[in-house]
Amino acid sequence: MPRLSPVHPPHKPWALGARIAQNRFIRRLPPFRGATELNLKEYTVSSAKLPEAFDGLRIAYASDIHYGALLDEARVRDLAERLNALDPDILLLGGDYGEDTSNALAFWKLVPELRAKLAVCAVLGNHDRAEGPAEPFIAAMQERGVTPLVNSVLTLSRDGQTLALCSTDDFNHGTPDFAGVAAQAADADFVLYAPHSPDALPQAFDVSLPPFFDMAVCGHTHGGQIAIFGIAPHTASRYGFFFGNRFNSGMKTEQGVPVIISNGVGTSWLSIRFGAPAQYHLITLRSLRKE
Repeated sequence: MPRLSPVHPPHKPWALGARIAQNRFIRRLPPFRGATELNLKEYTVSSAKLPEAFDGLRIAYASDIHYGALLDEARVRDLAERLNALDPDILLLGGDYGEDTSNALAFWKLVPELRAKLAVCAVLGNHDRAEGPAEPFIAAMQERGVTPLVNSVLTLSRDGQTLALCSTDDFNHGTPDFAGVAAQAADADFVLYAPHSPDALPQAFDVSLPPFFDMAVCGHTHGGQIAIFGIAPHTASRYGFFFGNRFNSGMKTEQGVPVIISNGVGTSWLSIRFGAPAQYHLITLRSLRKE
């Protein structure tokens, strides 16, 4: 397992970043404009482990919204509209709802209703958990009809077959229970693991062989916000530059498991993106199982 660096407090927006985010003229200039242009990125994940009952399942995913000085209420409402318009079976949010705990809780008060045919779920990120416990978020999500995935599993059944959605608590500031989540998901036919940060993956993979999950979806990285020829000079990973760039953006395969890493919606420090566009996702699952 790669070596971990110490945990640091989450980044707060710079005063300059807040001024830029509020200046309509500057916001139109690249690379500041890239921070506000939200792109739909689609993936198809094909797996022989996915039951035929869930073939064609559509998952809407968004992470790292960072409501606050760099992303206002209008953009929160726009994101909700975009996610609902995908008409997903599952809507999954990947954590970091505000620039700090206060704004993250405020996000859950102001975000419009989020809709999906089977389930709307959400996990917790480092900006959510750095200044407080998980319980207020769990309550706020439940009040909005959202299932919290915090060291927990939601199992969906269809035609006698099961698919589990699960996540551990935030890797940096929470109390992730990898073995506990693996045990809860053990009986599912297919397991989707959705930790906020890809830094959780090494410990998750170490729980069992083969891995307890069949695919993973993460956020946290912002794609580096600035990437040159696909390489981010600065990454959010506590495992360092090389691990951080391996799991910085896009779809990878690790130990036979497809892993999707989103650039996310919002930004931190500065409202700036270059080579790492803001993203939300539609992920379609296809079964390769031969019954």
